[in-house]
Amino acid sequence: MKTMVAKKVSLYGFLTAAALLFGYVEYLVPLNFIAPGIKLGISNGIVLFLIIKSKYKAAIIINIARILLSGFLFATPFSLIFSLTAGVISTVAMILLNQFKGFGVVGISVLGGTVHNIVQICVAYFTVGGGVVFYLPFLLFAGILAGMAVGFLVWIMLNKTNKIFDEI
Repeated sequence: MKTMVAKKVSLYGFLTAAALLFGYVEYLVPLNFIAPGIKLGISNGIVLFLIIKSKYKAAIIINIARILLSGFLFATPFSLIFSLTAGVISTVAMILLNQFKGFGVVGISVLGGTVHNIVQICVAYFTVGGGVVFYLPFLLFAGILAGMAVGFLVWIMLNKTNKIFDEI
């Protein structure tokens, strides 16, 4: 029993560190010239992978840990509010969509990217005002593109991984 707990904790730590590293790469590739808040979304690949594997608790825990750590390391407290709110809600949306077997990895990823951006606009609307709605088309387009790319990468990863992730 203790071995399984230790294995799970170490795997969660590894996946959180990997997601944090991917988040740092996103931080190094600024896309704010398109619209504020646009990112590659590659750190969400870890969460999507776990959701597809039906490891929902792990997906939520790792995503919250990644967002909090990224927020403290690379962002402002204000942007942490945006990221945490949008990250949790988009993760729950992807989990709910994964319950329906008609949607593939890319579809679930696109939903996650678009929900994330819609939630960020909603939070921004209530914190800084209505002018932010102008960014919604840019963010939706970016969310669809990033969701497609991340979904495709996770699809490849799912086909290449071994059973170590089935044990968490």
